[in-house]
Amino acid sequence: MTVRVLAVADSDSYLKWAAWSLARLRDDGGTPALEPAAVVVRSPLAPTPEQSAAAVASTGLPVPPVLSPGALARLVRARRPDVVLVAATGPVAELVARRVQRATRSGRRPALVTGLPGMALPATQHGTGWRRWADAFVVHGRHEAEPYRTAFARHGAAPLVLLSRLPFLDVPSAPTDHAPRPDAPHRVVLAAQAKVPTTRDERVRLLDGLARLADDGFEVTVKLRARTGERQTHNEPYPLDALWTAEHQRLGRSGGEVGFAVGPMSDHLTPGTALLTVSSTAGLESLARGLPTVFLTDFGVGPEQLNEAYVGSGCLAALDEVAAILRAGGPTPEPGWCEAGYLHRGDELGPAVRALAERARAGTLEPRTAVVPWSWPRYLWSTTRSALPVTLSARLTR
Repeated sequence: MTVRVLAVADSDSYLKWAAWSLARLRDDGGTPALEPAAVVVRSPLAPTPEQSAAAVASTGLPVPPVLSPGALARLVRARRPDVVLVAATGPVAELVARRVQRATRSGRRPALVTGLPGMALPATQHGTGWRRWADAFVVHGRHEAEPYRTAFARHGAAPLVLLSRLPFLDVPSAPTDHAPRPDAPHRVVLAAQAKVPTTRDERVRLLDGLARLADDGFEVTVKLRARTGERQTHNEPYPLDALWTAEHQRLGRSGGEVGFAVGPMSDHLTPGTALLTVSSTAGLESLARGLPTVFLTDFGVGPEQLNEAYVGSGCLAALDEVAAILRAGGPTPEPGWCEAGYLHRGDELGPAVRALAERARAGTLEPRTAVVPWSWPRYLWSTTRSALPVTLSARLTR
């Protein structure tokens, strides 16, 4: 038996998570073998072809097609997947689950697996409400499991909560006291984020700090999730590339001190590089590769900055400390934090997906006659936007 797994994504970050999850499942050596496929459901967040290519790079999967909700339902009827990995923002995830459920025969539905493409705390009422139909929910840190069980229980739901390492992280090597300290990096890459820093002034201050690193002799690149004007999972009111164009002269800069790039993050995480970020999961990718990594504290540490999970990592520092830290080889991550957090070696996803597939084929999944929208107004809004071409739906705002 070959297990058919269909991933449905709606944005660049969710597509990357879905593609790498499929690749890990395909290559994990488990039996039976998996037959993966991925599509993007049409929405205002749909990635551009360039973003899609970056998301699936190195997974062995092709750039996925963008389908309307109706075309997705037809695909599900024709392909009859055993498992659907719903990799989408909450309202769109609910739309996808509802379409998948309605496209399949009663008693023979596929298993529905979902999750978030990074650090997932806090477990919110909205996030779990939109996903309360799931058979399984994937978390990436041990400390995330119980909060999600509790949050789902408030909706009367009890999906399997599965621990799985973030799929795009290299398998961490066993910690040792004798590991060689890396050479001092000569290149600094900032993993840009749409939501943090929050204000325009803070983002300009971040760019000014990066320019000062260039003065200290580092090659500085800002790795963007999207160019100005491209959509991504979260709206970005102050794109860093546009801000630098507007502000570098006022900061007394020529403009060449800071470079900007797009494409796969893995292309930038090379020897001789240090990774800076406020709270991006790219920091975990960097740590998993053994590269110097700094989580910036200049804009605070807390839920608003999405960086509470990095407390205790040994890698928190302010911008004005970075140059000296990197010349010394970079911060040393705490082994206990790595194993207790997101750089663990546990992985329950593969066996669970195969078990769910067997139940789907046997018709023994929990009966579900319908996926009832958690919020009808929001569901109807998502349905309307997904029915329109991406260029038009992106102009609609609430």
